[in-house]
Amino acid sequence: MTFIVELIDVWKSYNGIQALRGLNLEVRKGEIFGLIGPNGAGKTTTLKIIVGLLKMDRGLVKVNGVDIYEKPYEYKKLIGYVPESVSLPDYLTVEEFLIYSGKIRGVSTKHIRERIDHLTNLFELEDKRRSLIVSLSKGMRQKVAIASALIHDPDLLILDEPFIGIDPMGQHLLKELFSERVKDGKTVFISTHMLDTAERLCDRVAIIYKGQNVASGDLKILKQLSRTGENATLEEVFLKLIEEAEVKSTRDEMLKRGRL
Repeated sequence: MTFIVELIDVWKSYNGIQALRGLNLEVRKGEIFGLIGPNGAGKTTTLKIIVGLLKMDRGLVKVNGVDIYEKPYEYKKLIGYVPESVSLPDYLTVEEFLIYSGKIRGVSTKHIRERIDHLTNLFELEDKRRSLIVSLSKGMRQKVAIASALIHDPDLLILDEPFIGIDPMGQHLLKELFSERVKDGKTVFISTHMLDTAERLCDRVAIIYKGQNVASGDLKILKQLSRTGENATLEEVFLKLIEEAEVKSTRDEMLKRGRL
């Protein structure tokens, strides 16, 4: 099995609070992979570590087989990233921002124009190319951010809550885009709270809770792990596994404190 992302025993704390507790994760090449979990589970921390925005305390992260700390720059050429809270330069036009994004990604001038034409047409931003970003709606800003992440046609597209602020037609477009990229052998890695979307869209998901991987696999495997039955939804599976993880976490904490 070929993995494009591997996390092995990854730990990260903020001000003494443990965000990741020995997280293990594997994302295969050519799949749509979903990371789901309650607020504070460590989803955003995980993505930021993978793309190099945060430094883990200990552990191992590989992207396309390369240790990201041994070669901290080269692997980033493979990645397109869209954070949950998008911050774009308001003083640039859509076209200027995409040209800038292409140049810092090393895309040639000829190909930048081709990519911008393709992406603005794809995201229905043609009539906004010369509009200042400050004038755009939240949904349009999100589309511009995703277009920027795609400007160099990355092998690995990582998105944190990509559907927030996107209207139903835009969400449908993104889902089709993700599926097309997977058909081309590329990988899409999303973090989302939208469990119904994850169920329909993702080939596999990982459920994380308190910085640990509770369960991962396709829906069939997760149903078996949760013992919820063949007709269970991802939401039902998720709630059952999180409930079991909470019980285990409470029991472990009491054992640690000598109360059991």
